[in-house]
Amino acid sequence: MMILLVAEKPSVANQHYRPMLERIEGEKFTQGDGCLIGKNHCITWCVGHLITLAPLDAYPGYEGGWRLSNLPLLPEKFRLMEIESTKKQLNVVRAMMEKADVLVNGADAGREGNLIFDLILDFTPDFRKKQVKRLWVNSYVAKDLDKAWKNLEDATQRVNLSYAARLRQRADWMVGLNATRAYTLTAGRGKMISVGRVQTPTLNLVVERDTIVEQFKELYYYSVVGTWKNFQSQLLRPDEKAKGDEKSAALKVAVFEKEAEAKAVVERCKPPAKATIAKIEIAQKKQFPQKPFDLTELQKEGNKRFKFSAQQVLDCAQNLYEKKLLTYPRTDSQYLPDTMKQEAYALASRLASDKERPLMRPQGENFIFINSSKVTDHFAIIPTGEVPQNLPEMEQKIYDLARERFVHAWLKPYVWSEMDVILSGEAAIYKTRGFSPLVALGSKEQDPDLFRLKLKRNEDMGFRAIVKEEKKKKAKGKRGDNADATSADAEGGNTDEITNLVEAFPEWNVGDTSPFDSVELQKKKKSKPKYYTEATLLAAMKTAGKQVENEELAEAMKERGLGTPATQAGIIETLKKRGFIEMQKNYIVSTARGREVISLVDDKIKSPEMTGEWEFKLSQVEKGKLEPVEFRDGIVNYVKDLFEHLHQKYGAQFERETVTEAILCPKCKSPLEIAPWGYVCHGESCGLKFGHTIAGRTLTHAEMKQLLETRATQVLDGFVSKKGTTFSAIVKLDDEYKTVFEFPKKAFPKRDLPCPCCGDQLRFRKGTGTNGENLSAFVCMNPQCRYGIPQVFYQREFSDEEVEGLLKTKSTPVLEPFKKNGTVFRAALEIREGGKLAFNKLTVEVIP
Repeated sequence: MMILLVAEKPSVANQHYRPMLERIEGEKFTQGDGCLIGKNHCITWCVGHLITLAPLDAYPGYEGGWRLSNLPLLPEKFRLMEIESTKKQLNVVRAMMEKADVLVNGADAGREGNLIFDLILDFTPDFRKKQVKRLWVNSYVAKDLDKAWKNLEDATQRVNLSYAARLRQRADWMVGLNATRAYTLTAGRGKMISVGRVQTPTLNLVVERDTIVEQFKELYYYSVVGTWKNFQSQLLRPDEKAKGDEKSAALKVAVFEKEAEAKAVVERCKPPAKATIAKIEIAQKKQFPQKPFDLTELQKEGNKRFKFSAQQVLDCAQNLYEKKLLTYPRTDSQYLPDTMKQEAYALASRLASDKERPLMRPQGENFIFINSSKVTDHFAIIPTGEVPQNLPEMEQKIYDLARERFVHAWLKPYVWSEMDVILSGEAAIYKTRGFSPLVALGSKEQDPDLFRLKLKRNEDMGFRAIVKEEKKKKAKGKRGDNADATSADAEGGNTDEITNLVEAFPEWNVGDTSPFDSVELQKKKKSKPKYYTEATLLAAMKTAGKQVENEELAEAMKERGLGTPATQAGIIETLKKRGFIEMQKNYIVSTARGREVISLVDDKIKSPEMTGEWEFKLSQVEKGKLEPVEFRDGIVNYVKDLFEHLHQKYGAQFERETVTEAILCPKCKSPLEIAPWGYVCHGESCGLKFGHTIAGRTLTHAEMKQLLETRATQVLDGFVSKKGTTFSAIVKLDDEYKTVFEFPKKAFPKRDLPCPCCGDQLRFRKGTGTNGENLSAFVCMNPQCRYGIPQVFYQREFSDEEVEGLLKTKSTPVLEPFKKNGTVFRAALEIREGGKLAFNKLTVEVIP
């Protein structure tokens, strides 16, 4: 009986599988062409994927040029094809499989490793009649590898992983290939729009962040700091964002947008005004070291420490795995199984330095990262215990990171105590929805100004004695050397929490009263949000763009992220290669082409949240909690819904493909050829081209025919100016066959409209900007008044009836959509004293 072991790559076959079988089975191998031949065991290898899904044009009716009329293609049975560059090795693998009695999948132990092997079996279904086994390897260290070989799994044990792998590949095919063709032919205007199920939402994250950074306006905020008994305290206000039971007692550092409000507090509380201790709480706190790495966390740390890209970190980790120095890298777990605790503790003790070893906790204690329920196919990335020798610099740095994090996970926690003191200042009337900040303190009196004075006493530095804390923003003030502050929002926060570091807590009691030493107004600049780095983009992909600070919630969200740890680096690299993003120093910034793609595709295809839900469903398939057919049907319906939407939005493009009559060139009278972006003349010495999309509006074939045959269209609606306002116009061809706008005369309302300022008559006056934007207005005829109402307000054009109603009642019902700085909203308008046109703030509502 001949057993064939199939590795994912030749290095694994030669460096690990060959010595393993020589050691365990006593085999002697001879070198073959793309294989190793033994008496009862043979080894061959793939070179990554050898088989892939065939493209659209491999299906009948899809050959040749791209067309909308035959989309979407959603095959019941997908066609497979050989990859030309690896065809020779595929032939070797298939020939060896043909001779073998037992096939063992020795590809990397993950979703993609199963797919590489399964596709070969799918390509030659007869191979499935043979006995198929799975070698599942977490570490290439000899004892671990030997154990895995002696406990070969039946291939059916991980059949759900295989289902998830196929579904992921087919979902990417159905969404990516169909949507790329559709958007290229409808919105591309002659350029290809590359769309991907995960790629496009990831690009959208980058574009959205870039927009936030670039539209950021320098703002200042004000806070109040009171020095009491030589310690700094901060003014508090009720936390309106608190939810549920916490709301009645929640307080946060007060931040004022207007200087006058903060000054009023300073005036009330400055000496000789007194402050009284209203509440004292003392609590001991612990901070445990971080858990060992999963792949995403290793990539983030590699980027932060060394500016390595996610792909570089993955490549280094993979090489270290194949060199038997690290365990399997493509893992999403930061946990180790309970059964490994004793072995892992001994390994950490051996790897620890002289400074680290004394800080290790006793083995018998509970460690949060020892939890079998959190380990699925693979555990955290940890060293194997093998000694690295002569590693390349990058690999050495990544190994050192993994060793350091693994050892530090076993160290003692950092322990400190906090004394939280609430100071009650002078009484003040609060206007925050009737909420009293002293409810939790049992006060029934008029609300005072409250200050928090926080004291911190270190008790045991634990792991912090050797692990550098991430740099935090320092609070500024008289006792700046005595305070350490943390930013509440690293992406553009505006609060610094002040903590006073002390050797011992003072003996204070509730009711102690003393004036403030001083009360100061602090003016601070709101920190500017930052572009993504690869580290912060990976974090955003992990939670599909949602800002998640709670560790448990982040753990639950990771199954709803964009891609998996094994694919995220590749997604970022793909976006770079396609010119959608670029690196500017260590920051990721979208290119003009990337922003254009996001502006053209619809929310359905670029939504990170929706794609995150698909990833979650894939993980449910992998766990056997969702039937594969349910996932497939969901993707099929998703693509069908997308095309239904495209039909509604780009109906003119779909209709254009059905046209049989030709339009003649207005210059040479040759038949014009229809191209995806418009019409082109191939007449000798002519070569005129006419785009069908003008100012954001796609003209139908009938409208283009009218334009090219009569040199003018009817009045058409739906054009969009560079400022985003819509307008109506006639499209004409000038003497050089270029399109120009002609604007129809605006009919003035039949009834006279009274000026709200002087009572004279308002008349319509037409105006057009250089880019076609509507600058028309209703203007008072009184030369001493000249009051006016613009026809377009916040990118929305008023109808005559709406203007008439506004002037009659001094208000409008809720209208939509208005736009400002990219935000779309609805609101009612009102004319205020002096004729000022403004929004009724109580009616403003953002439109998602």
